[in-house]
Amino acid sequence: MEKHTALAVWPAYLAGFRCERPDCPLGRTAADAPCPALRDIRIHAVCERSLRLDCPQAAHYVLAAPESFHFESQRLPAAALSPANRQLASLAEPRPEHAFLLDLQRTSLRLLKAQAYPLDARLVLLGIYLEDAVAYIEDGRGYKLGELVKSYASPLFAARFHEALKNIAFEPLAHLDFLIGILKELTDAQDLALDAADLALVRRAYRLDGPPDLDRVRRTYALNRRAFERAALTLPHFPERLLLHQFYTELYPCAVPGGIIHNYWLFVLSCKLAELLLTAHAALERQQLTTAHLAEAIAKTTRLPQTRSGLSVLERTLDGREDDSLRLFRLLYHIPQMKN
Repeated sequence: MEKHTALAVWPAYLAGFRCERPDCPLGRTAADAPCPALRDIRIHAVCERSLRLDCPQAAHYVLAAPESFHFESQRLPAAALSPANRQLASLAEPRPEHAFLLDLQRTSLRLLKAQAYPLDARLVLLGIYLEDAVAYIEDGRGYKLGELVKSYASPLFAARFHEALKNIAFEPLAHLDFLIGILKELTDAQDLALDAADLALVRRAYRLDGPPDLDRVRRTYALNRRAFERAALTLPHFPERLLLHQFYTELYPCAVPGGIIHNYWLFVLSCKLAELLLTAHAALERQQLTTAHLAEAIAKTTRLPQTRSGLSVLERTLDGREDDSLRLFRLLYHIPQMKN
């Protein structure tokens, strides 16, 4: 009987999800049909279950769930699962990293949960790990990925990592120019949910309608960040939950073809665009992130790499930039002064 079952794993907070929205935005045709946001993906001998965030109800449920991010597992009848590997172009052509996908995924999730660091510093740490992992796999040392991540616990690595963070000189105007340029291209696409109203919202929140004023942008950026951080306090695990759930659900760092580092930057850009919209909402709504704002912004942005137009825009943005990680770090990451 063993061959007719599969080990299924899922984030514990998904156990109680029921989609009751009558006007399903993903095209569910009957009330008793499975929610289209639910997905199963088989990786080796494991079937990972999760919930995509392009459904606003699913997005709100995931981000508001009080449970921490940890996995539950159970052996289920194989007939009850619907592995979606055939829908993932990233898995269609075998690549060396596929043999280590579960190791890469689980270690990446642990790094994103490293609460000794602010979120943007965790994203830097994740980028460093994935770059190192690529080198290990290319050298035939993929089986030693566990030893690699253990080395990050050493005092020497911690000291070097803190020094590296000091080199990430963040400039709000460059950051906003970069992300708003991407947002404008995305709103021009005809088949995406983002539109001119989203662009106008961000420009209004950051007071960008007049001539560039660096001091004003710096002040406004700081005020808007504080508004976002205060608004995020109303949700128990946000915004960390967004990063964890999205990385797991979309099968990063192998979500789309192009390799591990390409996937890393696509993941970061989609999450940063979600953050940009949510920060604008928080700033304009007196530090409140309503259920509708949260779900809408997440549904519009987090799956951009999984859409043809979204992926095209993001890949054009990254063209010629992926080999200069420090430059992208400086454009995307705002890391507060940290104590050694």
